[in-house]
Formats: sequence, structure tokens, C-alpha cells
Amino acid sequence: MNIGQVAKLSGLNAKLIRHYESIGIIPKATRTEAGYRNYSEVDVHTLTFVKRARGLGFSMKEIKKLVG
Repeated sequence: MNIGQVAKLSGLNAKLIRHYESIGIIPKATRTEAGYRNYSEVDVHTLTFVKRARGLGFSMKEIKKLVG
């Protein structure tokens, strides 16, 4: 899936998805030959979890431990 599809499914914007990738909440996305990020359904599930956890008041440090 591309970042737009993941954003729509997870309810997060593309900038936030790239940020979560950069801080290690989700693993680095694979890349297509053209250089576009390619995400899996596991990534969508993790991002949805992160969004819910943030809504419940968990810190990013706590979420990173839970996801790891």
C-alpha cells in the first residue's frame, strides 16, 4: 500500500506516518523501484493502534514499548 492508502485506512496523515517511521514506531517501509514507500497491513494495524493509544493518553515512549 502507498502512504495515501495507509493514511486513509489508519486515520493519520502522511506526515505523521513518516514521523512514526523515522522514530521507529513502525519499521522502515520497503521502497518501490521508483522510490515510493510501500506499507503492509501490519503497518496499518500498528498505526491504528498508535492512534487509539494516543487518544487514550499514552505517551509515545509508552506506545513504543507496547509496539516493540
